[in-house]
Amino acid sequence: MRRHATILVSTIALSLGLISAASSADLRPAYKAPPPVAAPYVYSWSGFYIGGHAGGAWVEHGDSGFLGGGQVGYNWQLAPNWLIGVEGDFSGTTVNGGGFVSAPGITVTGNTDLNWLASVRGRLGYTWDRYMLYFTGGGAWADVSGGGTVTVANVGSGTWSAGGTASGWVVGGGGEWMFAPNWSLGVEYLHYHFDHADISGSVPGFNFAGSVSGDLGSVDVVRARLNYKFGDWFGKGVAARY
Repeated sequence: MRRHATILVSTIALSLGLISAASSADLRPAYKAPPPVAAPYVYSWSGFYIGGHAGGAWVEHGDSGFLGGGQVGYNWQLAPNWLIGVEGDFSGTTVNGGGFVSAPGITVTGNTDLNWLASVRGRLGYTWDRYMLYFTGGGAWADVSGGGTVTVANVGSGTWSAGGTASGWVVGGGGEWMFAPNWSLGVEYLHYHFDHADISGSVPGFNFAGSVSGDLGSVDVVRARLNYKFGDWFGKGVAARY
């Protein structure tokens, strides 16, 4: 009997020990791996883009008006913050002004219109995250037209019309904010200077037709821009991750 009692007590003690060990194991804190953290976007400026712009323009002699149009270009972002690119743009304008010229025996009145501006420019920019500042410059063209009346003393009066294209250069700069991986919003200032305009015209009724070459002067533009950027066709995506 004593032997059976001893075996029983030992069995009970062993069972209690196993239960206690199991309970202690259950009470130990469980360590879990932290949840994965999404990597932030690295906004890339590289790639082709297309967009539109609108703003104001004024010419050297004070006339001003509305300007609007579009642009297309390509940016290549250098490591890690510098950017080079090329852009072409076209803008229609409402800039026009009147004039009055008087000479002995001749009076000329009329109106001149700056119909459009166009340019092809290089760009050099500095970027950080979704922001960019840049300098730009290149060649520029403008279309000019006009018309009015000519009065010649003791002869009479007639109408005149003329039009032509001026060439020159443009420099400026601006800033852009990439508010989404494909979209950017910016503001830009451009200063155009046109060396000359070859304008051909006629005055019906006076048997006169000819052309003149004159200095068109400068045009200044401030405009807002909205661009949509495609992926880089040379291998880089719209946005990368760390």
